[in-house]
Amino acid sequence: MKILAIDTSGRLASCALYENGALAAACTKDSQMDHSRTILPLCEEMVRSRGLRFRDIDVFAAAVGPGSFTGIRIGVSAVKGFALAGNKPACGVSTLEATAALVPDEGLICAVLRARENEYFYGFFRNVGGTLYRICDDNCLTGPELRSILYGARWLLCGDGAADFLQNNPCDPDKVRDTGVHQHASGVAKCAWELAQCDALCDGNDVVPVYLKKTQAERMREEKTK
Repeated sequence: MKILAIDTSGRLASCALYENGALAAACTKDSQMDHSRTILPLCEEMVRSRGLRFRDIDVFAAAVGPGSFTGIRIGVSAVKGFALAGNKPACGVSTLEATAALVPDEGLICAVLRARENEYFYGFFRNVGGTLYRICDDNCLTGPELRSILYGARWLLCGDGAADFLQNNPCDPDKVRDTGVHQHASGVAKCAWELAQCDALCDGNDVVPVYLKKTQAERMREEKTK
């Protein structure tokens, strides 16, 4: 089974190819958030480097959020297009879970992505013997609120919001450590492989963004109606 995965939830655009349960190829580009011009050529380059064509891909997967609203929409749209055009199965993967899946160490994991104004998207997981278990649903809290939950336990932080969170909300360095692992399509591909083994794939139309917070357009509409 060949899985092509995309992550455009942050500043970096990335794609990855999983073949029979192992990472076969990956590409990353700092597109300055210009993912609409970057992600398709990046996927084409990666697939071609393996001597494959898009019709050879069995499953398409996307990081569906949380993260950059615009980036998520671009990644989800790309995977929808790939899957529907080729009549292939697809799946959406939590950005936070995909990031936590890349942390190699065992223990409690907190995946952290920037939201806005000292707010952070987060998800709690536990790595036991290389198997990732989810502890809570993805959510969003202020820095002080998240720090209070982390207090007292040993945590491995990951995600592109981890360093920013620790800078603005200092924690005990002996208890809370930034692993330096950021979101990447290889984590999405890894989670998609697990879903495929559980027959939990879906139709391309069923891959939808998960924002957790209201978009700017929604907030503006609400302000106008007040």
